[in-house]
Amino acid sequence: METINTDVKNTWYTLKVLSNFEDKVKRLIEKQLETEPQCKEFFHEALMPSEIVTSVVKGKKKSRIRKLYPGYLFVRMNVFDEENPEELNAKAYYFITSINGVTGFIGGKSPVRLRNDEIETILLHVEKFQNKETPKSYYEVGQNVSVLDGPFVGLQGAIGQVDPDHQKLKVLVSIFGRDTPVELENWQVERVEEE
Repeated sequence: METINTDVKNTWYTLKVLSNFEDKVKRLIEKQLETEPQCKEFFHEALMPSEIVTSVVKGKKKSRIRKLYPGYLFVRMNVFDEENPEELNAKAYYFITSINGVTGFIGGKSPVRLRNDEIETILLHVEKFQNKETPKSYYEVGQNVSVLDGPFVGLQGAIGQVDPDHQKLKVLVSIFGRDTPVELENWQVERVEEE
């Protein structure tokens, strides 16, 4: 049997927001709390899980923030009345749903609480990737690539190993009739299109 979180201050809900407005909605909530500090009695936290993804494009490292749950924010708040847990706290409900970009709760007018294990998984993931860059690798073992840079320029080979943390590949190129592993960076190769 599933346990429902009875600690009201640690009750999380999933908020649906317009796509690509997640960060803006989070800032609007924080700004609204500054102008209406009395709302802090029922609103505690807004969370937009994300990670920093890096890639190398034309030899230059680029970073961007990737949202883990596009179109959603997680909010820790008391959306139900403390005296009558079956009834919505109208002030809390309309505070959050009146924010520009919010389309509503999962569950509509009966917001569904996140289970403890669900929010714990999300929080662990956020903690693990906070301020840590995750390299994006475009290549997989077995793919055929052509070398664009370095002493092996123009040679083709199959990828034997991928190291996404350091954005390096081991490519097996044929030198003097033998497959030789050559360590290259992601940007030094391009995928050979299969015909």
